[in-house]
Amino acid sequence: MAFEWDARTGVSHHSANAANVLGYDQQAPLTTARFLDLIHPEDRTHFKAQVQGVRPDKPSYAVEFRVLRPDGQEIWLEETAKAEFDPAGTCLRIKGLTVDITERKRADEHRRLLVAELDHRVKNVLARVGVVAMYTRQGSSTIDEYIEALDQRIQSMAVAHASLSRVNWQGVPIADTVRYQLAPYATKANMTTCGPDIALTATATEALAMVLHELVTNASKYGALSAPEGQVSVSWESRNGGGDDAPVLKIVWREKGGPPVLAPPQDGYGTSLICDLIPHEVGGTVDLAFLSEGVSCTIEIPLKTAMAKVA
Repeated sequence: MAFEWDARTGVSHHSANAANVLGYDQQAPLTTARFLDLIHPEDRTHFKAQVQGVRPDKPSYAVEFRVLRPDGQEIWLEETAKAEFDPAGTCLRIKGLTVDITERKRADEHRRLLVAELDHRVKNVLARVGVVAMYTRQGSSTIDEYIEALDQRIQSMAVAHASLSRVNWQGVPIADTVRYQLAPYATKANMTTCGPDIALTATATEALAMVLHELVTNASKYGALSAPEGQVSVSWESRNGGGDDAPVLKIVWREKGGPPVLAPPQDGYGTSLICDLIPHEVGGTVDLAFLSEGVSCTIEIPLKTAMAKVA
């Protein structure tokens, strides 16, 4: 909207669209006092200082400020103006344009939040990679073994991030996470999966992906996936808790048809990750059992933690 303020009379004139921009009754005159009243109290002093600060050697100003419309809506305005002076240096009038920049401000804030979120996620990823690298080194007997294991674990994390990126981090179907993590070893003969359509939060997706990677890697080296007749089944369901227990997502990994299973003499990094990551990240529980017929792993995660709210 365009405006002109007469410094001698204090009367201001605005273009016809001012009522639409500011949300006031077009029948009522927009006086200077009324306009100032619309400015957000936190921005009013700064706005006045910009207007009152004009002088012959600095006749222009540009200021951003918030306005509280009568309907309760808060908008951002940007005003650029120039003052005219008489030979004695007295301000005669100020003319300018006031532009609604609310959408631009919202876009700037959205970008700021995105950058902050990206920074947070990158820091988390780098921290997790650092931990994975350290513990993978401790569990590797040769540099080649270390490089291979570290590469596989980082690739597993990358796959989880790619699946989250495809849905804008708003919820990955659990079936996709299972399928992507099992893909390097799965065939129609050795793998079965079943369960309802449930979308997981980003945190639950990342944690479950890392656990599944360790389970499928162990199965391919020592368990059911290392034998021609071996089979792995992965199933999941949402289960209502009994009594005071909250509903949970239950995921069951079962192996059969592989070589005889022996529990490891001590927990390595993979076993520790399987048992500890879910409780730490999403407050769930893990029951890892080395049964004679094959490894079994039951994961339970509170639904309020695991399930994503997808619009």
